[in-house]
Amino acid sequence: WHSGSCARLLLACRGHDAGKIAMAEVCAHTRIEAALAAQRSFMDTWGAQLEQMLQMCVFLVPVQEDDDKAGFWSQAIYSVSDLFNLYRTVVLRSPEEIPVCEAEGGDLVKNGPSKELRKARLGYMLAAFTLRAIRSIQVLIEMDAFNRKGSKYALQVCTRIELVKLALKIFLRLKMPFNFYVDEVAIEDAEPPKLLEQQRNALLGQQQNGNSETANAESAAPAPKPEPFVGRRTGRSLKALENLEGGSAEPEAPRPAPPRVADGLRRDCTPHSTQIAVAEVLYHSRPLIHLALLRSRGRRSWAAWIVALLLERLSAGLLAMDLRSMPNSRARLLEAAEVSRRQNLTLWALVRSPAFEKFLKRPTDVLDWILKKIPVINMFNIVELFLVLQPFYFSTSGS
Repeated sequence: WHSGSCARLLLACRGHDAGKIAMAEVCAHTRIEAALAAQRSFMDTWGAQLEQMLQMCVFLVPVQEDDDKAGFWSQAIYSVSDLFNLYRTVVLRSPEEIPVCEAEGGDLVKNGPSKELRKARLGYMLAAFTLRAIRSIQVLIEMDAFNRKGSKYALQVCTRIELVKLALKIFLRLKMPFNFYVDEVAIEDAEPPKLLEQQRNALLGQQQNGNSETANAESAAPAPKPEPFVGRRTGRSLKALENLEGGSAEPEAPRPAPPRVADGLRRDCTPHSTQIAVAEVLYHSRPLIHLALLRSRGRRSWAAWIVALLLERLSAGLLAMDLRSMPNSRARLLEAAEVSRRQNLTLWALVRSPAFEKFLKRPTDVLDWILKKIPVINMFNIVELFLVLQPFYFSTSGS
């Protein structure tokens, strides 16, 4: 009897502790949601103005081509601006828009998001934020390594950063429903958070207007039926023609797109194939192969430049040829945005060494000289800043 009472008492204590833990988790989740809502409201009102102010500060820092300190501070301000833009994007995005799906067999509509889905969304957000934060400061890290120990050591640091970024991309790829990696930059280009917020507000306003118009139509009295027409000479009676304007169905105005959700992405995405796997291997290995060639042959190696360009073009071409997602779906929109992003990344080859020095260095110097002669415009050091940062790997890597 004594042992049974102790067991019941122990179970009751455990249940009480579990209830306290669950209540604490609910309260913490509520506080986090309230804090995010307050930040979302602030970013919705002042985010664009603050971002424009930070971007303006980047080009107002005086720069000379041989002034590494000024170039470092310009890049530092740009990194702060990029981080602020990233933070604003994360805050404005709703959890339902994150490209992470419920496990197969789960019913998101009936049961709501599961605990596993919430954890997957949180892990995805943290990994995506970390990846883009590294991209924001990677040029600063390379510049610091170059100033301390020279070019070869800077390329070694770049290789380590690329390995960390590759690990984060693999983690994000495993969380996604797609069969190839879709970058957050492509998702943001296809679905700008600010535009999605405007679409949701427009849809809500249209639904309210539609409800009020329906109520007014029900309360209004029916229109009188038109009388038949009687001819003067023959006296024949003809039925009245129906009002074409009222009887014909007018085409409805296109409604704003509904809120973007991750449900259905796994069903509509491009199926897995060997060609997509090869394209992924080529795309993700390109930065490491490029850096290995730069370390062995130097920063102005034509072999490194040609190999990097071929890998980029080949991976983007293979991926574009095998894109077979469902037409007019969100999966098609995001996958097409990723293919377009990878194709545009090949343009960075034009400003990489040695092609830049061979074809574009002299025209760029002439453009810089012309802009310095124009009042007001000469206050913005756009070309000078580009010339200072161009020799660094991460300035033109596109990774």
